[in-house]
Amino acid sequence: MYRFCLTARTTSLHHYLMTITAIVDDYCPRRGLRGEHGLSLLLEARGLKLLFDTGQSEIFLENTRSLGIDLSDLDAVVVSHGHYDHGGGLAGLYTRLDGSLPQLYAGSGFDAPRRSKSESGLKDIGLALNEVLAHIPKPVIVQSLQELAAGVYLLPHAELIDGTAPNPRFRTLHGDVDVIDDFEDELSLVIDGDDGVSIITGCAHRGIVNIVRSAMCSFPGKAVKAIVGGFHFVDMSPETHENTALAVAALSPAKVYCSHCTGLPGFAVLSAAMPGKVSWLPCGMSISL
Repeated sequence: MYRFCLTARTTSLHHYLMTITAIVDDYCPRRGLRGEHGLSLLLEARGLKLLFDTGQSEIFLENTRSLGIDLSDLDAVVVSHGHYDHGGGLAGLYTRLDGSLPQLYAGSGFDAPRRSKSESGLKDIGLALNEVLAHIPKPVIVQSLQELAAGVYLLPHAELIDGTAPNPRFRTLHGDVDVIDDFEDELSLVIDGDDGVSIITGCAHRGIVNIVRSAMCSFPGKAVKAIVGGFHFVDMSPETHENTALAVAALSPAKVYCSHCTGLPGFAVLSAAMPGKVSWLPCGMSISL
């Protein structure tokens, strides 16, 4: 496994400014837009226009039209991991774009079968559910820290530094054997600026603390400017909520923007642990960092 702490990055963005717009989120208070269980974020920085996840359907396409966002000039598309609520809209995107297509980036094994286990049995939650895989270009598989543009990086398979155990509810197949999914395909974005690093996550299945610590190992000495995205607090016990929120607070992020699977109880616990630092990033909202 790639060890992030072994690699220090020395280049960063000077006078850096980026804009992140929530195209899809579970919470959508803005009229004229539609929400769904899923995530899609548009990042614009230093001439790079990048779509991070596409939600579970083509709602993100409707929302971009309503927001006046042109996707024809996308430079890159990233699927954070192989769940339907993050990559379900990929086929709709690529079948509607004309001309030069944006490069797709994914983690190793993103196309593996994915299932969710409950008392009622196993439910398919992978990308094959929406026949996505038949309609998308061959992706670049990200195996190690990869720079997409000046100061914009993809961070794969964050180290399980804090010992976070994979959630046994999420399953995948190794051959024909049903196993717990360790989310080795999970990708996060890291933006390196003079005033610190910003980390963008899809679901943080490998643990939000692990992801942020892995980013800090890759960019030693840098403060955490912002953490943005889904943190998957929805399956946590109240005790784990509290412990994780305190662990995030100990990393001293300047700002935290929650989305999607963080859930409102998780948002409340994070807000209590970091007063004045935590906001929700709902569908249609843009932030500048």
